[in-house]
Amino acid sequence: MLHMLLEALAAKILFFALHLSNTGSFPPPLSAEEEQKYLLAHAGGDLAARDTLIEHNLRLVVHVIKNSWYKGQSHFCHTLPG
Repeated sequence: MLHMLLEALAAKILFFALHLSNTGSFPPPLSAEEEQKYLLAHAGGDLAARDTLIEHNLRLVVHVIKNSWYKGQSHFCHTLPG
C-alpha cells in the first residue's frame, strides 16, 4: 500500500516538474564531466547543483517507474524496509 502511494506521489511530482519547465520534456542528460562538476559542487553544499542533478536525472526516474509499472512490479517496494 505504501509503495503505491509513493509511486503516485512520484508521478505527481514529475508531472508538476514538467509543467514548471513549460517544455513538456525532460532536460537532456548531463555529460560525464558536467555530472562530475555538479556532484562535487553538491558535496560542497551547493543546493543549486543538487537541483540540477535531480532535474537532469528525471528521465532515468521515469524510466524505472514506467518499467516497473508495466511489468506489474514496484521498484519502490524492493527498496523500502519491511
